Amino acid sequence: MSTPPSGVTPTGLDAVLAHLDRLRTLNAQSGNNLAVKRRLLDLYFAADASILDAGCRVEPLLIPTRGRQVIAAERVRPDDVDLASGRRLLYLHGGSWMAGSPASHRPLTARLARACRAEVIAVDYRLAPEAPFPAGLEDCLDAWQWLCDSYPQGSLLLAGDSAGGNLTLACLNVLKQEQRRMPDAAMAFSPATDLNWESDSLHRKARVEAILDPDLLPLISQFYLGPTPAAKTDDPRVSPLEGDLTGLPPTLIQCGEAEILLDDSRRYAEQAQQSGSPVTLSLWDDMPHVFVGFAPLLAPANRALEEIAEFADTHLGT
Repeated sequence: MSTPPSGVTPTGLDAVLAHLDRLRTLNAQSGNNLAVKRRLLDLYFAADASILDAGCRVEPLLIPTRGRQVIAAERVRPDDVDLASGRRLLYLHGGSWMAGSPASHRPLTARLARACRAEVIAVDYRLAPEAPFPAGLEDCLDAWQWLCDSYPQGSLLLAGDSAGGNLTLACLNVLKQEQRRMPDAAMAFSPATDLNWESDSLHRKARVEAILDPDLLPLISQFYLGPTPAAKTDDPRVSPLEGDLTGLPPTLIQCGEAEILLDDSRRYAEQAQQSGSPVTLSLWDDMPHVFVGFAPLLAPANRALEEIAEFADTHLGT
């Protein structure tokens, strides 16, 4: 990856950090009002009008799940990309397992669709605390099975950011254990991989972290798992780092070096590589949480999308 000269602030970074600082301040002022916190997170990528103008077509759809239920999703297609390749990407949004939606992450999913030359299906999985673990993970796995059944001959990708990155890597653990079809490639952006919260960067990077509060992470785990947890934090479905990381598909992990989840990415990638899995770790100087979603305003985000495009072409064929 290319980086600006030492001491030069990357184009767009000041605006992104100012936006995240405002969101963090408003989030603190919202107290325990979960509805307000969710609305604030819906604006996570709204640092500039250029980010929100993603240029895509969106089609609502319903995905069948276990128990004869359905979940909402949306199909995202860029206006200017030929999708004849047959690639499809299932996207799992972030939001601390308690917030976020396909709509909040549309600026990112549209640009991933363009970079990967793929149709993106973004899943509106159930959220905690109303629906604690394993509800959200089950929805993601059901959506993946629907995608496999619907397009058995196509090239299929799985990706997510933050909590959605956690769900992405947790899905890989479950799919491998149950000997189900794995993605042809996977991507995780700033994923949470250890819900015991034992990464050194939680404290080492706290001073430069733009949005996440390390002191609140254990509480988020409690909300996610619920009052009567169906699993412990060392369960591989909860903390992907605890899984058997052999036999994984090609996986790209992108993470900023100015975020407290840095070592979650680093530890997972190192363990996967030591287990013989083709996991690539891409770290970016000075970048905040899920920085790739701030394209085209943020210059490194644009380069991260180029890296994603190269990754997809390498592992799915041109």
